[in-house]
Amino acid sequence: MATVQAEDYKYLTIVRIDGTKTSMTAIGLSISFSDTQLTATNAYTDETTTIALTDLASMNFSNTDETTGIHTIQANETNEKNDAIYNLQGEQLHKNATLSKGIYIIKKGNKTQKFIVK
Repeated sequence: MATVQAEDYKYLTIVRIDGTKTSMTAIGLSISFSDTQLTATNAYTDETTTIALTDLASMNFSNTDETTGIHTIQANETNEKNDAIYNLQGEQLHKNATLSKGIYIIKKGNKTQKFIVK
């Protein structure tokens, strides 16, 4: 019988109920749970992902980065003083600006994501 361990894989992939996937480097990874969310933190790369447990579909280990899609960002998630929103021309926008339809980049702490205003 073959034995498989998490350290045999390069990535942990978190799959959300909307189908988007976020892969994190598995070496140095710690996972913690609160009543309502999962937080995965990598001590070596400073990667951190937090997801509401109600949004979690599954997690799996793999040898490929499976990150896909554009994650939903709630309007109240962009209020930290270090957060920034950019348009595709690289111009930083005022945090209280009304965003027209289009694609934007949001920087929250050490994470950067694309998002769409429909």
